[in-house]
Amino acid sequence: MENSIKDFFDEYATALLSLSAEKISEYYQVPLAVYSDQGIQTVTEASDVVAFWKEGVKPYAAQHIEKAKPTLVSEEQLSDKIFMSKVLWNNYDSTGKEVSDETNLYILSRHGEEFKISGLVLMKN
Repeated sequence: MENSIKDFFDEYATALLSLSAEKISEYYQVPLAVYSDQGIQTVTEASDVVAFWKEGVKPYAAQHIEKAKPTLVSEEQLSDKIFMSKVLWNNYDSTGKEVSDETNLYILSRHGEEFKISGLVLMKN
C-alpha cells in the first residue's frame, strides 16, 4: 500500500525526534535544493545532508523537544511524481508545553511507493 504524504511527515517527525542525522537524512534525496533568505544551496552529496543535520538537531536537543507534530497546511500534486507540501511543525517538551513552531515548504519526489525530500524552502517564522 502506498504511503500518503501525511504518513511520510509522521515518519519524518519520528526521525527528527531520534536526533540521528543519519536517520533524518534517509528522508532526503540528492541532488537537493534548499531555498532561504541566505540564498539557494544545492546539495549534491548525501554526506552533506548528514553534516547539515548533525548541526540541525542541536536546537531540537537544546529545546528538549520530545514531540513534533506536523500539520499539512497545503498539499499539491505538481506532476505524476512531484508534490509540494507546506507543513506547520509544532514542537513540544516532555510536559506537553509547546516550545517552538516552524513552517516549511517541501518539494517531494515519489520513488515507487516512497517519498523523498528533493527541495526545501525555509520560511520566515
